[in-house]
Amino acid sequence: MLEPARSAGRRERIALVLAGGGARGAYEVGVLAALAPALAARGEQPDIIIGTSIGALNGAFIASRAHEPLEQTATDGVEMWRELRFSDALRPLVSPSELGRLLGAAATLARLPGADLHGLLDPSPLFGTLERVVDFKRLARNVEDGTLTTAAVVATAYSTTRSVVFHHGGPPLGLDLARAIDYIATPLAPEHVLASAAIPGAFPAVEIKRPREANGWYGDGGVRLNAPLKPALELGADRVVVIGLNSSLTADEAPARPDAIDGAAQLLQVVLGDQIADDVATLAAVNETLVPTGSSAGRARSRHAGRRTIPYIFIAPSDRLAIGRLARDVYKRHYAGIGGLLRNTDLALLGRIVSAERNAIHGELLSYLFLAREFIEELIALGRRDGERWLEQRHDAGLWQVGRLPAVKTATRPVRARRRTGKARAPRAARA
Repeated sequence: MLEPARSAGRRERIALVLAGGGARGAYEVGVLAALAPALAARGEQPDIIIGTSIGALNGAFIASRAHEPLEQTATDGVEMWRELRFSDALRPLVSPSELGRLLGAAATLARLPGADLHGLLDPSPLFGTLERVVDFKRLARNVEDGTLTTAAVVATAYSTTRSVVFHHGGPPLGLDLARAIDYIATPLAPEHVLASAAIPGAFPAVEIKRPREANGWYGDGGVRLNAPLKPALELGADRVVVIGLNSSLTADEAPARPDAIDGAAQLLQVVLGDQIADDVATLAAVNETLVPTGSSAGRARSRHAGRRTIPYIFIAPSDRLAIGRLARDVYKRHYAGIGGLLRNTDLALLGRIVSAERNAIHGELLSYLFLAREFIEELIALGRRDGERWLEQRHDAGLWQVGRLPAVKTATRPVRARRRTGKARAPRAARA
């Protein structure tokens, strides 16, 4: 988790690390809207932007506007999400094309000759949406003129099942055999972002032809590397801002006997949520071993030559089901019943397919494709609140944490003492 020490006089590079999670990505722009003014006040802004899945789309959007003030980019990101609709990402569920997919699925199950099913859903509108919201030529110029150090997205190669980091800018990197990560230097294009967001099974694989050494079929980067913290460090980050879309904290709820949908949602939580929390916890634990007594937590150097701490900001929902509850409640208020079908047939059908009204775990599964205006507004507001909560708390070095975050309880049982003081206990060495 550690990098060579900084060169004397060089400004610290800040990486913005954006996790994947489908329609839940609206949460990320809400967090950024809260953080941007505080970062700007300190003269800090992202130099490295890397994302997976929907984090790749958000990251490309932010990277294409890196020449603008971060606050303005965050504001524009919020407005971009507010304008997104189901039809901007997917073709209608009730349509001739989807009927053809269902027939194709049936033919595949029946093993009929020539039957083939590339994906359960048709995300073809997403290409046009991506080209509309992201200026890839401007993104490339931002890297080439030094406005950004690096812009990167993560996908998974079907041929090897390895994570592939497509990055424009940054140091030359090759293979990380220990972590099954390949680094491919290339200007980013729409197909790299679309590949990063191609959910296996649900969306068709995306073919990437450039550069030649990366030619092949790719799917969602979140399969192996949903929150690319390690690649951010390899690309030269001195500090990291990590925004997650899943929490590893468990809500104090006693669900009924789980069904198949509960199982699918729990699997997604384990894959997408626990990974990022574990990576941040590991980073913080290593930081604590490197903070010498009496040093400044923000710029501490280790006793070990060539080692340093990596201050971080880590913001994610308060517990595993925070977003699932929002999705369930929004669905019940606006899309359940006949009225919901009349309001938006696709969103109403999605909720019925996963039985979203049943509980927050079913709402969790719905949330990945629930591009409803009301849900997006709730996600932006939640992200903003969580970002503001981080700013209100006391950390080791201003906005930045160095050691491990104190253990907290979930939103169902808040820690009242901490809410009164707004303080987070810093590592002893950092407080010295």
